[in-house]
Amino acid sequence: MNPFEVYQNYLALKLHFTTDYDFFKYNGKVSASINSFEKRKDKYQFLRLSKKLSDDQILEFLISNFIINKTWIGDFDKASWRDHQKTIQSLQYVFKNDLEILLTPVENFDILFNSDEGKHPRLIKAYLGKKISLETLVILEKVLQYRTRFDERINEKFIWPKLSKLIDDYDPFLNVDVKAFRMKTLVIVQESI
Repeated sequence: MNPFEVYQNYLALKLHFTTDYDFFKYNGKVSASINSFEKRKDKYQFLRLSKKLSDDQILEFLISNFIINKTWIGDFDKASWRDHQKTIQSLQYVFKNDLEILLTPVENFDILFNSDEGKHPRLIKAYLGKKISLETLVILEKVLQYRTRFDERINEKFIWPKLSKLIDDYDPFLNVDVKAFRMKTLVIVQESI
């Protein structure tokens, strides 16, 4: 990618993670001009990325920063990207550990998804408490499709809607074998409970 293409991908992903724009529906196309790019004071960030990283790495770098709620290219860092890479490379291990953390204090798997009186279920509390990863939430969404049920049942209107959107936005970028993770979930649940 040249610096302008990196900038276009940055804009498309920023729109994807912050608005209703769908990166996949519009194939990452945005209306950006070279003139607007040339006027940016941070254009050298895009130049540096285009020289140091491959096309796939650039997308991973951008996504890894957007999912942790960074939106300005000047705030993006390689540490976030490295952490994201570690998680993705050991995704099955991370998922297994996260499920074990979730299942340790409960006597029933369904308890993790109960939203008593419209409050956050244990699954969401574990994520907000930084006990489990965003990837685990997304994988469980792919396996169980719990998000729409939570959208209806959770009364709180500040934290959950943002997290629900993040799960939905990140889902298409996390390519996993859903069938394998469904089986893995079943095995771990049967062993733990």
